[in-house]
Amino acid sequence: MVKKSFLVLVFSLLLMSARSFGFASYVSDYSFSPSVYSGAYSTGYRTYRTAPAAPSSYANSSLVRAARIADQRAHPHSQWRCWQYVKDALLQAGAVSSRPKTAYARQAGAELTQSYGFVDTHIRDPYRAPVGAVIVYGGHGAGHVELRTEHGFASDYRSRYRCRYSQIIGIYVKGSQSMEG
Repeated sequence: MVKKSFLVLVFSLLLMSARSFGFASYVSDYSFSPSVYSGAYSTGYRTYRTAPAAPSSYANSSLVRAARIADQRAHPHSQWRCWQYVKDALLQAGAVSSRPKTAYARQAGAELTQSYGFVDTHIRDPYRAPVGAVIVYGGHGAGHVELRTEHGFASDYRSRYRCRYSQIIGIYVKGSQSMEG
């Protein structure tokens, strides 16, 4: 018990020393309160909200099923296969009639709207997206795609926080559920 307390004390002192010498960004990039699930966390230059979806904010039942399937299959960390995992979840849930053919995540929105009857919600805040919505990001190479779940987001990995890519191409739902936001 004494050794454990001593180690905690030494580690705390080392952490404080590192911060005083300007190594704070290496020691801790994130600061958040784990007891406040629906609060926010900050990376020092951008604040992210962590609110779960509102209970009344659900897309159609097949998209909600797809979100649950994606959440169940998701890994703790990215496998770099987001669009493949989302395609599988959409197909198994019956949200699409056949497997989408596009290769890149950033192409997902165009294919879903042209071939499968999805519409852009015009919402640009992923935290306001209904559960089951397909969120498509551009930017970095192939882009990223994820499904809004009841407690966050899922694709090949699950997270309480939105993807950090800044460019949102669109947030899509099945049918005529367009929502202004």
